[in-house]
Amino acid sequence: MRNPRVHNSVAAGKNNDADQKRAAWRALMLTIILRIVLVLILVVAASLGHLTKMLFGFEAGLVVLLVCFFGLQTAIPLGALALSAPGFLRIAPPQRRWLASAREVLEFWRAFVLLMPFENFWMSEEKPLAHAPDDIPVVLIPGYACNRALWFDLKRDLEEAGRQVAAVTFAWPFADIDLLARQLEQRIALVREQTGATQVLLVGHSLGGLVARAYLARHGGAGVAGLITLATPHHGARLAKFAPGPCGRQMEAKSAWLAALNAQEPPVPVHAFWSGRDEFVSPPESARLPGAGETCAPLYGHYSVLRHPDVLKKVLSASAAPAKAKETVADTVSA
Repeated sequence: MRNPRVHNSVAAGKNNDADQKRAAWRALMLTIILRIVLVLILVVAASLGHLTKMLFGFEAGLVVLLVCFFGLQTAIPLGALALSAPGFLRIAPPQRRWLASAREVLEFWRAFVLLMPFENFWMSEEKPLAHAPDDIPVVLIPGYACNRALWFDLKRDLEEAGRQVAAVTFAWPFADIDLLARQLEQRIALVREQTGATQVLLVGHSLGGLVARAYLARHGGAGVAGLITLATPHHGARLAKFAPGPCGRQMEAKSAWLAALNAQEPPVPVHAFWSGRDEFVSPPESARLPGAGETCAPLYGHYSVLRHPDVLKKVLSASAAPAKAKETVADTVSA
């Protein structure tokens, strides 16, 4: 008689092998797609540059740069979305999956075309925070290749609710994560000095969540009420191999840096927002963290999760008061 346990074990092994083969195929296809799109963009840009120079006398180099810039803003999210679709289709309701995909592409465009290139226009000049020792200031930490303008909406909403907010822009966003953590350390010290607060709440998107965890690993939880991560690759991301800079190597799933970080339990309550259709964090479960509270947002992607309504609610509740923050930051929410 067949042993059902052995049979189930064999079946599970076959499923894992199939998942690994599909993941490898998707990564290979992503490389091919992006290379083809890049070549096409360059060809179109060069052709348009030559044509406009002949017809209108425009500077060809400017046209080439503009076409490449806007073309890549479309190519990257669409390529990633195409390859993340199989996982997304298993999770999202059929009638809403395409709306969610369109929203993610629009949010990517909004962030990288409208907001972050014009950081100083959208974000007011950084002024000293008010002295409010009883408050819990919120420190917003951007992700890979991003700046503080990524937080335009959340920062505005938090300030309207009466919170003290500091949004970080790193001097070199592709640097070693430990170096970024030292920059974060300086900003946290400045926030505490200005406000007189004994604690701050850290909120990190993508790479920003790892920077916050690196800070906590170095300094412990003293002075930090909690950490909220949004689409952070706590266990690495397959696409990190294509990311330039030392932090790209550190975000790879099997990096020694990430293994050392995950060997330590966070010293403060953590709440992780993750999505089953995150097109940049793959596998999407990498954005989950054992022992942390979590919110699963299946109809949101890597950038649209920034505007998930529960993000604002969670940050407001966690920064409400020192006693309340520790109670609420790790609660589990199902979106």
